[in-house]
Amino acid sequence: MDDALDAVVSVAPNWLGQWGPFAVVMGLLFAVWLFTRKVFAVQKSHGADTRYREQGTRLAFRLSGLLLAISTIPMNGELRGQLLSLVGLLMSAAIALSSTSVMGNLMAGFMLRTVNSFRAGDYIEFRGELGRVSQRGLLHVEFQNETSELVTVPNLLLVQEPYNVVRASGTVVSAEVSLGYDVDRRDIETALLSAIEAAELENGFVQIRNLGDFSVNYRASGWLKEAALLVSARSRLRGKILDALHDAGIEIVSPNFMNQRPLPADLKFIPKRKVTRQPDEDRSGHAEEILFSKAEVASAVEQLQGKIKKLKDQLNAEPVEGEEAPDRDELKTALGLLTEELEQARELAKAEVARDKGSHEEEDESTDEPAGAEDQPPKLKT
Repeated sequence: MDDALDAVVSVAPNWLGQWGPFAVVMGLLFAVWLFTRKVFAVQKSHGADTRYREQGTRLAFRLSGLLLAISTIPMNGELRGQLLSLVGLLMSAAIALSSTSVMGNLMAGFMLRTVNSFRAGDYIEFRGELGRVSQRGLLHVEFQNETSELVTVPNLLLVQEPYNVVRASGTVVSAEVSLGYDVDRRDIETALLSAIEAAELENGFVQIRNLGDFSVNYRASGWLKEAALLVSARSRLRGKILDALHDAGIEIVSPNFMNQRPLPADLKFIPKRKVTRQPDEDRSGHAEEILFSKAEVASAVEQLQGKIKKLKDQLNAEPVEGEEAPDRDELKTALGLLTEELEQARELAKAEVARDKGSHEEEDESTDEPAGAEDQPPKLKT
């Protein structure tokens, strides 16, 4: 320690006096920090994700600045040793107290990123709740549920408990319905298969799930290629099942149907179809755009980063003998366009985060309003 201080004193200006070592060390640390920020800015401009490295670097610089400040501020050697011991004791106590939660979630976060079973934009079902992943942090995973609420789950829970992930390449969409024993199963299967086809699902099939005391449980399933439209596809399939069963003259009155009114024997409980001049509007994906807005933006950022990485690998790859070399100018042009799209996607992600923070600030301001504030017109959200 003393040798290091003597070396710093030798390069410090004489007019700074005893504060020379402190000024030199802080200046060097600040210069290194500016250089590091410049490096991170260049990496971001090329599409790299530097959030976690930047957060870790900031923490390291703060701890280093504190230790270097104590080591170079002019003071008694005994007092300096006591301050360093105090800092070490506080850091040890903080690590010991938070090791069960923070360190556990941190290690679980590294494990999840190593396994890489899901990424931003994927559907995940945890504890019976379905949502789309909007952010993967070092300590938690955030996803938007079917009511567009942001749900935060610690990484440790995802490691300890099972969760389901919907594959981005496609998934099976299913809907169940229970019908009476008085209807032939072949007629039901034919109607359900037509509903699967009308719902624009592929490779449809029907299963008999259960023979109950009062009804039979059927499941209609089909393959959905666009997993991002899962919520809309489920709703569309259920609607087509209703239409197909009603068109086939099959009543859905199970498992129990009781009515005290006298009814004719030939009366069927099928709603009358209204005559519409215009076909139903195609609203596929509209629900997902509203419910999973933050997850959609996060998914777009990761997809663009993956495309940029592939283009960079193609640019840096050596041409294989016997194969035509790729057009480097065309690859560079495509890389520039993808980089611009990535910046736009990141701006949208920042806007989503700012909107969340703005809503929290407005809620805090509303709690501080006077008692007569309810008589005033509501403020518009920007």
